[in-house]
Amino acid sequence: MLRLVLVGYRASGKTTIAQSLSDQFDCPAIDADDVFEQMYSCSIGEFIENQGEMSFRDAETVVLKQLLRLPDGVLSTGGGIVLREENRRMIEAAGLPVVWLMAPADEIRRRLASDTTTARRRPALEGKDVYSEVDQALVDREPLYRSVAHFRVDTKGATVPAIVEKIAGWLASWEGAASRSGDTSAGANS
Repeated sequence: MLRLVLVGYRASGKTTIAQSLSDQFDCPAIDADDVFEQMYSCSIGEFIENQGEMSFRDAETVVLKQLLRLPDGVLSTGGGIVLREENRRMIEAAGLPVVWLMAPADEIRRRLASDTTTARRRPALEGKDVYSEVDQALVDREPLYRSVAHFRVDTKGATVPAIVEKIAGWLASWEGAASRSGDTSAGANS
């Protein structure tokens, strides 16, 4: 049984890595954005357009609360999940290993441009277009991701198997430290 949380900015690789980890560890991959869209019967873009970003953040918190209770799986969170202190506290209180997937702004923009779901699932939130807000959003969110993560991986130029291998290796040390101390909040920042 594996329980793991992936955080990081949009297009950092969370969904892809969650699926690959779930295949390796034979557990579910849970994409918070997919669960959100199923629960609210619309795309994230439509939800924000119709109800606003504040309502979206409220609903996102409800989804996170439910997903952190699942007994098994790799949870890929939305890129802005760390913006709310309540969400950061919930992630910390869950006592699960948290991996921060990172990529530089130019790589994020390249990935967003090549993803056909960007407009529907990744709307601009700062009143700009989705590409021009990347630099500032990464700067603003960096300390928030850092505050919840136990381990971080730069995904630029790395293959999916290499990223999964890094995370699996780190998880082995996380689980060993947790079992030796009896504390599931043990971990290391890399």
